[in-house]
Amino acid sequence: MPPRTSLLDFGTRNFVCRSCRSNLQKRSPVAQWPIRLSSHAAEAHAPAPSNQPSAERDAERIKTLETLGLLNDSPKVSVNYFEQDKHGRLRRLEDKDEFGESMTDPGGEIGLQLRALQQQLEHATGLVRTIEELGGKDEAEKLQRQFALGEDQEFIELATESGKQSTTTSPFIPQEELGTATPLVRRLNNSIRSCVKHGDAVFPNLIVLLWKHYSSARKFLYTRWKGSYRLHTVPRPTWDLLWRVLTADQEFNTNRMTHAYVLAKDMVRAGVSLSDKQQLLAIEAMFIQGHGDEAVQNHRRFVATLGAKQETFIDFWQLGLRMHCLTGDMVRAKQMVDVILKSPYKKDPRFVLPFIRLCAETPGEVGNGFSAYRHMRDALQDSITIEDYDLVISYFLASDNTDYALYAFVDMMKAGSIDLSRAPTYPASIANSYFFGKWLKRLIGAGDLNGAHSVLLFMRTKGIVPQAIQVNGLIGAWLRSPTADSVQKAENVAWAMINTRIQFVELRRRRSDIEAIQLEQSGDGWPRATPETFSLLAECYKTRGKPVKMNELWQAFREADIALDSFMLNQVLQSYLQDGKGQLVEITYRTLAKQYDIKPDPWTFTALWQALPVNRLSRILSTQYVGEGLRARALFREMMGQVAIFMTDGATTIDTFLARNILHSFHKVNDKAGLLLAYRALRKVFNFEPPAFVVMELLVGSSDLEKTAKGRDAARLIQAQARLEDFLKQRHDVLIESGELNADDDLPPEVKDEETSKYLELHLVEAVVALKHHDPQSQLTNAAQAMGLVDDDEHEGTEVAQV
Repeated sequence: MPPRTSLLDFGTRNFVCRSCRSNLQKRSPVAQWPIRLSSHAAEAHAPAPSNQPSAERDAERIKTLETLGLLNDSPKVSVNYFEQDKHGRLRRLEDKDEFGESMTDPGGEIGLQLRALQQQLEHATGLVRTIEELGGKDEAEKLQRQFALGEDQEFIELATESGKQSTTTSPFIPQEELGTATPLVRRLNNSIRSCVKHGDAVFPNLIVLLWKHYSSARKFLYTRWKGSYRLHTVPRPTWDLLWRVLTADQEFNTNRMTHAYVLAKDMVRAGVSLSDKQQLLAIEAMFIQGHGDEAVQNHRRFVATLGAKQETFIDFWQLGLRMHCLTGDMVRAKQMVDVILKSPYKKDPRFVLPFIRLCAETPGEVGNGFSAYRHMRDALQDSITIEDYDLVISYFLASDNTDYALYAFVDMMKAGSIDLSRAPTYPASIANSYFFGKWLKRLIGAGDLNGAHSVLLFMRTKGIVPQAIQVNGLIGAWLRSPTADSVQKAENVAWAMINTRIQFVELRRRRSDIEAIQLEQSGDGWPRATPETFSLLAECYKTRGKPVKMNELWQAFREADIALDSFMLNQVLQSYLQDGKGQLVEITYRTLAKQYDIKPDPWTFTALWQALPVNRLSRILSTQYVGEGLRARALFREMMGQVAIFMTDGATTIDTFLARNILHSFHKVNDKAGLLLAYRALRKVFNFEPPAFVVMELLVGSSDLEKTAKGRDAARLIQAQARLEDFLKQRHDVLIESGELNADDDLPPEVKDEETSKYLELHLVEAVVALKHHDPQSQLTNAAQAMGLVDDDEHEGTEVAQV
């Protein structure tokens, strides 16, 4: 017969379960108010109370005592008990027992709950007995878990599962006698439960949570308990699960070695033996975590065990090879390579890659490294990949052994048909800028800029002049790099190319009167600079704000006798603006554009608008408004004559920054007619739709809304915003009445932008109409002619010039 279950004991008499006791409402103890110490000074002024009671008070006291039965001579004292409900009504209780029940259960609610629970328990008891008779003890225990009380259900299931499994198979940590650390271990057990539910699958969140909870519980497990560490209470299945999850060889498990190092140390402290695979990973983790000497010593201790077993032979000796290569121990690294090569076990020939790197970095051993590479290539045969070649090439390039790197690159490109290492001279198919250019392109694309630089220097030593386009690619990659060393290298190489170009021009100039002279490459092995070379340096100096170097570059550009283009011109103009020489921008543009027949581009006009005094000076005098307004109109007329340069993908567009600059230029000189016409032309000709902030700036008359919002004109900004919202609301109502929009629909974004632009135009028209002592129509007509919006011989304004 199975033993009697604990659930059956709940039906015995005079028994209250722990859950019921915890649910009993505990009456709060009556607060003891501290005695207030009165002032002795007040007592000194108060009259002394009389110790003799009055006759009336004495008679009343005797009457009260008689009523309470306290004047009887009987030694037994009679006590009456009362109960007051929530409404303040008193009810006399029968005896002391009823008083006790009233104190523990006011209103009798807990009694009702206890009786209901007792009925449920009696029902459950009968059901369990029936199941025991029909289905046995297992079914009864399952039902008992469903009715378990007084503990959290999750932990009840956890304890039950732990009890059902033996101590050798349960992955959960026992929770007995944990004290204050019980929640820590419980959370760790919950994480273990999640790992068990997912089986062998490992996910990033599982690793994070398991490591977090193990790290929290680990501090407690390291404390001593009954003469030993609490780590000894962790069962072996727990360690196996922790190791499997936390050291999973997955790409997302970036802290794998840290986990392995900590777990291995804890398992050794707990007296748990590590498996062979675990021992190898622990040694590697120890090495990576900065304990190289200890890792090497541990590796030597296992030579006779792990180094002799067939299952771990290759992994063990390859681990030793990697460690000795990283520590620079060439002697032991060679021994490891020999042991692996002589072993009869299957191995990946790529194991020699760390040894090749060590040989490349060690003077006098480069040949051995190249021999190891050739042995690996012969062993891999057709299975060798481009990535394998790239690794070997990078090893030799990083150690300035460019010739051996070239041998490997030729092997990759020629599939082993040419053995350059044994050739007395380089064949013509190799010693040319085209072949080396492919190598440079591959290195630059892979981000190995130092390697590409080494190849350039190697080409110079062999008398091979690289192509300018290849070197320009390296210069551009250097300039995109954020390091100062890369920028310096780019400048050095670019100026070397510029000097080569200047030398070539000077030589050509000297021999221009001599016929039949073939000009050869001059300089020290660098190609001649091209316009792209100057453009790269100009962009660099402009971005970094180097006006002095920009002037030097401009002088070199003139000496190099290279045709000027708009890009180089724009860099020069921008450098003048950054250097505070904006007054030279327009003069320089006119001179160079005429001398080199340069057509401007949108960036040229951006620089010209920025160079206007109204944009580069903090303020101008009101007496200068007319002259500066005419200057702005003339520049706008010139821009209208170059509309074709603003064509992109078949449509005319303009940058928001440039359009905003144009509008504010007219606003700053108080040219209301010019501002209205410029706004209309930008919308109709350049398809410009002003963003919301530009509209608000022009409505308020400010180029800095943030400053306006914090200043005295904040009210003006709020009023302008309110008027715009009212206009949009009116337009919204009109569209609803016309049936174009439903009542519940908001204004579509494109419609809202269009209506906002129309509102700004109405605002600008009102400003023109409000001009005093001037005819608005004549003002617009004159402005349109000056801005190139109408023909000079046309007497009536076009649609743009109409009020």
